[in-house]
This record gives sequence, structure tokens and C-alpha cells, in this order.
Amino acid sequence: MHARNAIVIAEKPSAFDSKAIDEFVALVLVGGEVLAQGLRDRVLQAESIALLKKDDQLLGVAGLKRPTRSHRAQVFERSRTVLDAKEFLLELGWVYVVPIARGQGHSLPLCSAVVDAATGSGVFATSRVENHGMHRTLAQLGFDRVGREWPSQQNQGNLALFVRPDGA
Repeated sequence: MHARNAIVIAEKPSAFDSKAIDEFVALVLVGGEVLAQGLRDRVLQAESIALLKKDDQLLGVAGLKRPTRSHRAQVFERSRTVLDAKEFLLELGWVYVVPIARGQGHSLPLCSAVVDAATGSGVFATSRVENHGMHRTLAQLGFDRVGREWPSQQNQGNLALFVRPDGA
């Protein structure tokens, strides 16, 4: 299935109905790298979420979240970066595009739609080391890879930290 003519809808979570939130959460869980417990509540507290849809079918998701201080500190510590986690209050995450829609450039408009909501703070993101497509998307959005990679707590493989300073 080619996802040409797909649209990205990005809003605060409160703008979406319960069904859309449930679909968002379900797709995030398929992608892994996230704790299922409390996910719906975390999604509802996000700054912005984006849904990629075609013909009423959900093809991808992304979110701009405000993670806890402890989560931010843990990510920055694991990456061994010298940057201060306090300067990156927002996190780009929950990015997932279904396999049939991959390779068609959808991660860029999804991520761009939520990162555009970031004001007054730097943004960070983590990505699996082998996910070169996501690394290209992050670079196009002004993110730089920093620090060292570290083992994922959720899946096999390593994660890398990417940051975009406020105003980038």
C-alpha cells in the first residue's frame, strides 16, 4: 500500500477523541521502546501528538512529550553527554510508522508537526542506533547526535541521544 495523499493531523491530545487516543497508544506499543503501564495518561499529558492517516487508516504517530526530570536525567546520564538535561525539557518520541508505509518520507512531516509545537525549550530524542532513517529525519529537523550509545532497557540493541537546542 502506498501512502500517497496521507495527511498529518497534529494537535494537543485534548483535541482528539478517545478512539483516536486509543489508536495512538496501540500503535506506540507496537513500536516498542516504551513502558505500557501509564502510557495513555502520558499521551494525554503530551504537548502535541500527530497522527498520519489515509482513508481513515492510522499509518503513523509521533508525540512531543514533557518527560519527568528523572527520565531526562537518566537519558542524559546514560549517553554520557556533557550537556545539561535541564535545557531540554521536551522529548520527541512515540514515533512509529507502520511497515507498509515506511520508506515514503512520512517520519519527517510527522515529527515536524509536533516539534513545531516546541517553544521555550530544547528538545531531545532517542533512537535505536540502527534506525538510520530516523537519524536522517532528526538531522533534517536540526537535531545533533551527542554522547555515547547505551543498551536499550526495552529491546535488544543500543540507543543514541539527539538534541535540538531551543530556537534551532
